[in-house]
Amino acid sequence: MNKFGIIHIVLFFLLMLSYLFSSGQGDQVVTIKGETLTGTLKPLAFGPDKKIQVTSADKKKTTVPLLQVKYYTFKGDTYRPVKGPQGYTFMKVVKDGYVTLYAFQQENQTSYDGRFLVKKDGESTEIPNLSFKKIMTRFLDDCEEVSAKVENGMLSKKDLDVIIDEYNQCIEQRTQAREKAVATRVEAVKKISSWDVLEEKVKTYETFEGKESTLEMITEIKNKIARGEKVPNFLTSGLKSSITQPDLQEALNNAIKDLE
Repeated sequence: MNKFGIIHIVLFFLLMLSYLFSSGQGDQVVTIKGETLTGTLKPLAFGPDKKIQVTSADKKKTTVPLLQVKYYTFKGDTYRPVKGPQGYTFMKVVKDGYVTLYAFQQENQTSYDGRFLVKKDGESTEIPNLSFKKIMTRFLDDCEEVSAKVENGMLSKKDLDVIIDEYNQCIEQRTQAREKAVATRVEAVKKISSWDVLEEKVKTYETFEGKESTLEMITEIKNKIARGEKVPNFLTSGLKSSITQPDLQEALNNAIKDLE
């Protein structure tokens, strides 16, 4: 063999070693205790006693049982323990979100051909070959728009990626709307609280000129806050003009400050 051929063989083996080394660099197991194990991974996914074996750089082998694994990454894919049609098993994450699409090994199969959906609230279903429309319409019924598209045939099994994307977007928008509504209510309660204090102080204060109209203005302001409406300046200005008593100034200032 000439020198040129030997160089090519050496380069080939170096490239192969480099590939094998780099392809395993991202492989790791994260346990439910928060431990991270890195090294060469060997999924032992057959039989009832599923586990993942990690061989560290110093050749030490550690075996982690399925239910002790939070997730593991292997050859660029992420796997999680999921309770599927045949009990708990490692499933590959295909598309993540409020509802996550997983691929799993069907019974007596080595390839990840099965498809499984899991919502964050725990509800799950296998993607069926038969009765897709019926099962998915019911599974997605917490987002009426997407569920209706499946039911009327606008979206079918071949549109699974679109279904998942639209459903997750729908849930995210609803979640954001709920969070905004809750934040608005919390803020309104906080504002009304200071106005309740002012109202009570005015009610129990000795009679003064304009007391009745002052209480009416406070009530109107509280109603506007509860409805999420902006309180006009003429109301707060009128209130400042009506409440001149030194004993009420602190409560008045606190209430007006909460409007800012």
